[in-house]
Amino acid sequence: MKISITALGLLFAVILRGNALAVPETVSVRVTDVTPTSFAVVWMTDVAAVPEVEIYLDAAMQRQISEDVLLTPMADASAQVAAAAQQKGIMKIRATGLAPSTTYYARTVSKDPDAPASIGYSSLLEVTTAGIVKSYRQASGGGLLPLTNELMSFKVYIRPGDASLVPGLGDLVLLETDGGYGSLSSFVGEGISAPEGVLDLNNLFGTDGASLDLQGGEKAMLRIYRGGTFSTLLHYRKFAADSDAGSVSESVKGFFADFNLDGVVDATDFGIFKSHYRNSANDGDFNPDHNLIPAQMETVVAEDIIDARDFARFATEYGNTNAE
Repeated sequence: MKISITALGLLFAVILRGNALAVPETVSVRVTDVTPTSFAVVWMTDVAAVPEVEIYLDAAMQRQISEDVLLTPMADASAQVAAAAQQKGIMKIRATGLAPSTTYYARTVSKDPDAPASIGYSSLLEVTTAGIVKSYRQASGGGLLPLTNELMSFKVYIRPGDASLVPGLGDLVLLETDGGYGSLSSFVGEGISAPEGVLDLNNLFGTDGASLDLQGGEKAMLRIYRGGTFSTLLHYRKFAADSDAGSVSESVKGFFADFNLDGVVDATDFGIFKSHYRNSANDGDFNPDHNLIPAQMETVVAEDIIDARDFARFATEYGNTNAE
């Protein structure tokens, strides 16, 4: 069957119109930094979007709130860091002026600055603000002691082929922990030199809504939002010992084959390893935690790949029930 030139022209116009109306893609939407009066939302898009968030009092999105609520785009970031993050499609908005112990509903709005009609929305998120802030802990003698957690620093993985002027700048670090209420987030390069991010653990709340008292050794899950890719990297670490001084401490690595730090090298760890098998150093989802035999000690080079040699090293520890 022959198609006329006129029909081809119409088809081409439809294709162009469809592309023009393509909306920003939205992935990895999470609620972070929940306090009694605020929370933040983070996500990634495929364009350097203009980020917004809509907040409602009901799941039907009939009662949107705006009065007395302040929405801060690219919160907790300097102009340089915010620009780097936004160019990578990494978004963050903080909402403040909320009520404690109250459930809200939010969805992200990503607007393409080069195509005003192109707007992407996330699915609706439910979030309940924390209840109380407890800045003390019970001493063994019955008195009250001030509660001061450390600051945690984490250096994000930089691919060998990364040609950025400041590698890692504007990437986002999300911290979660067992017993924690939600997560914390921080931009790489804010308050510390890239490629590190630093998180204030005093802003981490427990499931009871009170400030979480960390002693050190508890499990931390660090999820990295990476520039130039929709992938996120998940690293399992331990909190450093708390000195009550509020100083900056690096996260602590656990036993190399116990990826999820549950004390056992088992099928769960194998599943984690398998999901990264054959990844090479410049792949978007390459995780150096699974690169068990790097070409150079503690250094990842472009030739590195997670392969049979890494599996062989992992296999020697499979079944270890005392992975410390």
